[in-house]
Amino acid sequence: MQSKAKMFLAKLLIIFSVIFIGIGVVLTLFSDDKVFHPIYDVTLIASTENEKISITTAASDEKDESIVENNVSSTNIDNSSIQNAVTNTEVVSPTIDAVNEALRKEIEKNYGVKVKYAKETLGYSVGGMKTTEISDANISQKALLNLNLALALYPKGFFQEIKSKGLPLTFYLVKCYSTDNVTGVTDSSNKNIVISIATDYDFIDTFHHEIYHYIEKYMIASGATFTSWGTLNPVGFKYGVIDSSYSYARTFSSDAFFVNSYAMTDQYEDRASTFEYMMKNSKASCLNYGNTVWLKAKTMSEQIDYFFSSVNSDVTEYWERHIY
Repeated sequence: MQSKAKMFLAKLLIIFSVIFIGIGVVLTLFSDDKVFHPIYDVTLIASTENEKISITTAASDEKDESIVENNVSSTNIDNSSIQNAVTNTEVVSPTIDAVNEALRKEIEKNYGVKVKYAKETLGYSVGGMKTTEISDANISQKALLNLNLALALYPKGFFQEIKSKGLPLTFYLVKCYSTDNVTGVTDSSNKNIVISIATDYDFIDTFHHEIYHYIEKYMIASGATFTSWGTLNPVGFKYGVIDSSYSYARTFSSDAFFVNSYAMTDQYEDRASTFEYMMKNSKASCLNYGNTVWLKAKTMSEQIDYFFSSVNSDVTEYWERHIY
């Protein structure tokens, strides 16, 4: 009887050990430890021609979630910048063109980027599409203000760091593209990256989506890898096959695998679309702790922390506020 009791106790201890090990694995996965090692866990993505131009379309499955974005509707420009743009010594109100030019110069100075708008974009085409320039100075001003606001959400020196890798950035602010529902394009066919944004659509979401393509270009040039990304998707899933039941924007299910249907296009759009949601004002429930999209967002955040010296891992950056 005593030996049977000892055997029973031993079996019980083994069962509890297995349970505790399982709990430890789960806690490790959802702890502050790294999800994937940024370099050694995976192998480098193969480069293809299609990756050089990323065309973003308006997500057809996006529903109203009562998310109010910070699109600028009023002017808020430093008066000294305005005065510097006005050469007339008389006390006069600066023209809207002078205000816009002052703001453009301020943006270029602060972030190390180039900005083209209005007639400067005349004749610009990308990805087989023509663009229509902005003819209204007020619309140009709103776009410039939105651009300034969006750039300010990133750490100091962030864009200068990417530029220092030999990847200068130019923004083209256009009215629209010749193809319907295209909201923005990142052209990285050479090292002079061009991001164009159509002001006929929501500016803020498009901006952060396209900026992530730019961020990822820098990280891949620095050795970033993403082969393990596929393990975060449903078993058997293949990019390019759209299943709306996996889309958060379609189902509002917190355990959705993708933020929207467009994210299922390819892994690059998956990450850019996820980043777009990370930058939204309001937190989507798919970004709640432990969900698949949360895990994707955490993985992306860890890689940005790893590769950017301008990003402090001890600071909760704007894109991290919904996941930490």
